[in-house]
Amino acid sequence: MAEALISSIAGEIVASLASQSIENIGKLWGDKHELEALREKVSTLQALLDDAEEQYYQSCEIKDWVDRLKGAFYDALDVLEEYNVEATRQGRQGLRGHNKMFKEVRKFFSGSNQVAFILKMSYKVRAMKKRIETIEANRKFQLNTLPKREWRKRKETHSFACEGDIIGRDDDKETVKNFLLDSDMKRNVSILPVVGIGGLGKTTLAQHVYNDKMVSEHFELKMWVCVSNDFDMKKIVKNILACATNEVLNHDVLE
Repeated sequence: MAEALISSIAGEIVASLASQSIENIGKLWGDKHELEALREKVSTLQALLDDAEEQYYQSCEIKDWVDRLKGAFYDALDVLEEYNVEATRQGRQGLRGHNKMFKEVRKFFSGSNQVAFILKMSYKVRAMKKRIETIEANRKFQLNTLPKREWRKRKETHSFACEGDIIGRDDDKETVKNFLLDSDMKRNVSILPVVGIGGLGKTTLAQHVYNDKMVSEHFELKMWVCVSNDFDMKKIVKNILACATNEVLNHDVLE
């Protein structure tokens, strides 16, 4: 998902629902209260989303919940886009004056196909709101509330990867594997950066490559070391040596 952060998707939904065009078409179709309820629900969830993203890789349960909610949010954006398209069409027909608006409303309802479209859109809004509420209600975990105004430490990563949590990244995985397994590589040390904004799945990609069967069979020794914001060279070297020797080293060894 480039993959957007769920908090930014939620913000886009709230902004779209607050737009004048959506409000106008909602009043016209009788969906005003449902759209307002959807906006309030997504706004309420926004308070959880930053913490959920920070703890995304801490458990498969959190990750599954965030992914399901993200899918619902993307579908909500699709529904709102349909609203925007119809609002634009209505605007082009000249829904500006009060009297003319009711004239256009009568005209709009004259066709059975238009009535069916309105009913379909109303159903989609109600179904979307219900889907999001169900996902919220099925949250079985507690999130650790993180300070919002303080600089957050980068979370520690590990080599564990949840089954099936890499979707649509097979080409990226093969590219990294081919680089690592290339028998023509002449350098003793090769570095392959995997860069991008938070939430793109960089760590997940690295985890799946690290645990790949061909990679494990190719390398006699593999090590996973996390470099956090608290950069400590001795700690990093200690972790590398501990992985290589399967021994716990004290600081005196590194002096």
